Amino acid sequence: MTGDWTLDCGPDGTILFGPQQSGYPFAIAPEIGDPERTLQDSNLPGVDGATFGVDTLGGQTIAFGLTAVGDTDDEARALYDAFRRTWRADTIRSTPGKLATLTHPSGRSVLGRPRRITPTFFPTDGAAIGITADFATADDLWYGDEDFITVPFALSQGGGFVFPMRFPMVSRGYTTAANTFVVGGARSTWPVVTIRGPILNPVVEVPGAFQFAAATSLAYDEYLTIDARPGIRSVTRNGDRSAALTRASTLLPAASLPVGAHTMTLSGSSSTGTPTARLTWRTAFTTP
Repeated sequence: MTGDWTLDCGPDGTILFGPQQSGYPFAIAPEIGDPERTLQDSNLPGVDGATFGVDTLGGQTIAFGLTAVGDTDDEARALYDAFRRTWRADTIRSTPGKLATLTHPSGRSVLGRPRRITPTFFPTDGAAIGITADFATADDLWYGDEDFITVPFALSQGGGFVFPMRFPMVSRGYTTAANTFVVGGARSTWPVVTIRGPILNPVVEVPGAFQFAAATSLAYDEYLTIDARPGIRSVTRNGDRSAALTRASTLLPAASLPVGAHTMTLSGSSSTGTPTARLTWRTAFTTP
């Protein structure tokens, strides 16, 4: 843990800030706002009391008060210009669904986008420029390191293929030590599933969490990505083409992974035994 906060905007650059040596020390402590709430409360005319429905949580705003500190006014302006250039996030803000990553010194991170940035220009020869900056998060959780499991096609209870086999092979998926995993953290987290061909009508299931099915055929060099993370929630083919799941599949906003032990299976039809499904996730927490 270095003490630096890190904003990673991909092709738009990366900023380290917080400690004095970063060039952007804190003027005040960061403020993590309450998540936005959508309420279904209602009041009936002529009747005392309120009726409460389903409340949903959106993202939250993290506010920073910093100072770009140089040895001269020109150096302070150069530091501010570099900070603002990255904070603009030109590539990210022009791409729907694309997010920046803000990482706390603890190593936990959030996804979202830079928002307000306001400078305060001090008197000449101050060699400093104040920075007020906001970061809007996609949800109200903080995430740890990425973990993953890769499940091969046609797992059997014995750990291999079942002979004699007929082609194309049809797999329904079984439970073995090779396809069990544990989700840690303090809260349910969001899965990203990547299915690689060749496979026809693939189905990926984690019982008690989600089932994703696609009425499609993937060639040996094709893949389907199902991303349930807030702010992204998409199904794509080969990384850049929109795709769809069947109507019986779990809706992405409902496809969270609870903390605990799980099993994932890959089913479908294939002319080879090489298709795989890779599940990635990050442990989720309510604090940085």
